[in-house]
Amino acid sequence: MPDLPKTRRLLEESLEKQQSSGYTLSGFYRDQPFTLSGGKVSRPDASVCWYSAGKPVVSAGVLRILEDKPDSWDWPMHRTFPELEGSHLGNQPLVAILTHQTSLRFVDLDLSASDPEIFRTLARANPADFQLQAGQPAYDPRGGWWLLAQWIARQTNRPWRNYLHDTVLAPAGADEMFFGDHDREAEIQMDEWKSNRWERAPAMPELGNLCGSSAGLARFYRTLMAGGVNPDSGRRILQPASMKKFLHRWREGRRDLTFLHTVDFGLGVILDSNRYGPATVPYGFGTASSDQSFGHGGSRSSIGFADPAAELVVCLCLIGQVSEPRHQTRMRRLLDSLRSELA
Repeated sequence: MPDLPKTRRLLEESLEKQQSSGYTLSGFYRDQPFTLSGGKVSRPDASVCWYSAGKPVVSAGVLRILEDKPDSWDWPMHRTFPELEGSHLGNQPLVAILTHQTSLRFVDLDLSASDPEIFRTLARANPADFQLQAGQPAYDPRGGWWLLAQWIARQTNRPWRNYLHDTVLAPAGADEMFFGDHDREAEIQMDEWKSNRWERAPAMPELGNLCGSSAGLARFYRTLMAGGVNPDSGRRILQPASMKKFLHRWREGRRDLTFLHTVDFGLGVILDSNRYGPATVPYGFGTASSDQSFGHGGSRSSIGFADPAAELVVCLCLIGQVSEPRHQTRMRRLLDSLRSELA
C-alpha cells in the first residue's frame, strides 16, 4: 500500500487551517488498494456522507432497469408519473434528466415534504422560473434526482433504496453503503456516521444522500472501471452495452448555467472536461486526468472517480464544506498531489 506522505501532509494541513475536521481517502492504483484517514474520521471504514458523489449509483440503477425495459428509454416522464401530465418536466425524457438538460434546477426543493406536494412543485415549474431557456443545460442538484429515485421505485415496484442496494451496491462490493432515510434501520446504520459528524457541515442524510466508507465507494468505481463486473466476485452490475451508454458523451461542449463552465456528461456521471480548462473545470479529476475519466463530485466536500487510462480509482471526502472556489482549489491540489505520488 503506498505511503503517500505528501498527500497526507496536505490533508493534515486542511485540518490545521480548519478547512475540514476530518478526511477519508480510498482508491486503487493498478489494482492495489490505498487508504488514508484522519481527524474526526478515525478509521478508513467509517461512514461519511457523499452528497451528490453518490449520484452515479442511482444512474447505474436506472441503466440496470433499462436492460429489462429498453422501451422506457424514450418515454416522457408523464408515462411513469401521471402527476406530471401536461407539465414541462412531464414531457422530458430520461436522457434530459440524467444529463441535466431539463432547464430546471431545484436548489431549495424541500425533499422532506410529502410526495404529492413535491410532485405539485415539479409540475408547476418552467425554465423561466430559473432564468433559463428551454434546452439550456443547468446542473439540478435535487429535483431530477428525486424523480429518478421515484422512477426506480415505480419501474420495479420496490423501495428504490432496497433496489439500489441489492442490484448495484452489494454486487459491487459496497454492501455497507446505504442511502439515508427516516426509518429506524437507517438510524442504526447512521450511529457511527453521526459520531464523525462535524456540526458546521450537517450532511442531511435523511434526504437520500449516499452514506458509507470511502473504501466502499472505491469498490463501486473499481467495478465500473472493470466494465461493470466486480473483479473480486465476478458479479456484474451492468452489461457492456449499458456501460457504453453510461459513458457516452450525451452532453458535450455545452456551458452549464449552474457551474458557469463547460462540463461534459454521460448518463448521470461527469466525464473528464479538462479540454475546457484543467485549472478551472469544477469537480474535475485533477489537471492530469485522462479523457477517459468519469465520476461525480459531492457538494463542496467530496469526489469519486475512475481513470481507466491511469488504472486509478479515487474516492476522497473532506468533512466540512468550504466556499466553492476554495473547495475546487483544495481538491485540485490534493488530486494532483496524489497522482504525482502514485506515478
